[in-house]
Amino acid sequence: MELHQLTQHCYWSDPVAYGDRPSLGLIAGVDATLAVDTGNGPGHALWLLREAERLGLPPVRWAALTHWHWDHIMGGRAMQEAGVSLICTRRTGRQLRVLSQYQWTHEAIARRVEEGLEIPFCQKGIREEYPNEPLALDPPLADMTIQGQAVIDLEGATACLIPLASDHSPDGLLIHCPEDKVVFSGDSLSPNMYSAPWHYTRRKLLYFLSVMEGLKADWYFHSHMQGPLTGEQLRELCDRHRLYSRAAGEDVTLEGPLARLAEKLGREPGQEEKADLLRHVYGNLMEDR
Repeated sequence: MELHQLTQHCYWSDPVAYGDRPSLGLIAGVDATLAVDTGNGPGHALWLLREAERLGLPPVRWAALTHWHWDHIMGGRAMQEAGVSLICTRRTGRQLRVLSQYQWTHEAIARRVEEGLEIPFCQKGIREEYPNEPLALDPPLADMTIQGQAVIDLEGATACLIPLASDHSPDGLLIHCPEDKVVFSGDSLSPNMYSAPWHYTRRKLLYFLSVMEGLKADWYFHSHMQGPLTGEQLRELCDRHRLYSRAAGEDVTLEGPLARLAEKLGREPGQEEKADLLRHVYGNLMEDR
């Protein structure tokens, strides 16, 4: 895991699949630095703060949470103890209060999975990162919540905080550094994983993609991708999703969408294309429930 400099003011860390460690970000101005997410525990958070200090960056004063999922917020208390203020959307703040009431043992997490309050995917990541009890998991509470857009002036660089719901999480927050044309989007490009089967819904996804493209950035970060997407790659990804959405139509079975996708492509779809299309069809099914 390394911290990389992308532009004059923006930095990012490598994600690690084992233990579900997401990429973290930094936007460094002249007087202060803002962190994007706090990682999957205190070790992850303190590593980021040490790296910022090692590079001689201004002190990290704020951390903006892209959404409430455990791997993005569990380093929050460690950062707060180091003098960092946590900022998130109001919906994220409410969810943090819920998480703070939970017990964080393997037994308690397993019980929540059985009750449908947690998903096996997250349970697996927690078991990998924290195999032994007691788990170093203590959800933070926010220092500041926002409902609309907000701007943090870092002197020489700006962090624009843009609340934006996505299928992956309705409390999502984009962090845009307009000077460097960089957008940190958390996991917002991922499907809804908390309502099986994993899926995208047309209305929510298409609006999200239009806002992302409208920022006209040169670089876009997804927290679990190995490196940023260029602006061109983001546009290509948006076009693919729109293609799948049109092919899916309002169908709740795969036969019609597959035929439409094959017609649009001029060939038989590959297995990955079929899997992506299916997530859009599942979205129609979930909306009908």
